[in-house]
Amino acid sequence: MLTCRFTTSWGGVSRCSEEAYRFGFCRFHYECYRSGEIDARGAISEKITDQERRRAINFHGVRPGSAPAA
Repeated sequence: MLTCRFTTSWGGVSRCSEEAYRFGFCRFHYECYRSGEIDARGAISEKITDQERRRAINFHGVRPGSAPAA
């Protein structure tokens, strides 16, 4: 896997475009995984209620114009 396997929760259509680092995640999403913010499948934990943090995780590495309009 060359790029991060994280797929946003926006309908599963946008993916992180950063280079894979560990377990198929980029460095940012790998740290999210290590801290329990996302699971091994890359799904965001329901425990994260801070919408700003959820957006940061969802849109990290997503190319402008590839995410659905909010």
